[in-house]
Amino acid sequence: MNYEDTELYFLKKDVLRNFGEEPGGKIYQGASKLLTELAVTTDYKNSPTYERQLKRLVYPVIAYYKTLLSFGYRAPAALGLVRNETKKAAVETGETLSNQMRPVFPFRAFRSNIKNFIEYKFPSCGWQTANLSVKGKNIDFDVKECMYHVITAKFGCPELCTVFCDYEAAAWEGLLPQVVAERGGTIATGHEVCDFHFRKGSRK
Repeated sequence: MNYEDTELYFLKKDVLRNFGEEPGGKIYQGASKLLTELAVTTDYKNSPTYERQLKRLVYPVIAYYKTLLSFGYRAPAALGLVRNETKKAAVETGETLSNQMRPVFPFRAFRSNIKNFIEYKFPSCGWQTANLSVKGKNIDFDVKECMYHVITAKFGCPELCTVFCDYEAAAWEGLLPQVVAERGGTIATGHEVCDFHFRKGSRK
């Protein structure tokens, strides 16, 4: 597996530009090697969605971060570098989502398909959601078990969890203006659940 097949498909170019050809090449090779190791040693629980989430975003981010640490970068600096790359991926994901929504996509269509949306975004083999409430212009639900939180803790880098939280917040801007996505507390910041709220926006 290589980064070209992930949401961080641009990583090699950025790493070579930021660190130079030789050191950047070593960092990229190290991250690619770790990414492959993670991808081929995981039980994806027969879930294509779970596999896609891990291979396309979670493992690429973890592999890059842990490689930076192995090259002597301190955690704050490594986190900053990883956030820059993840933010770029989030913006592109938001643009894709915006194109899928289309200017005339109504909130009621999103509301009527919310269960399918939740299962696609939060597959049950990696996430646990609860307390779904769909009332009028508002949709609420909780995430009681977060894949990002579990996986980053498993690989000894729980500080990465907020990077994924920020990625989601930025990506969901692609739902605008028809659907406004909001979030209160998160598990990553010490709350018991991640509470999500979607409300009707405008059609302009």
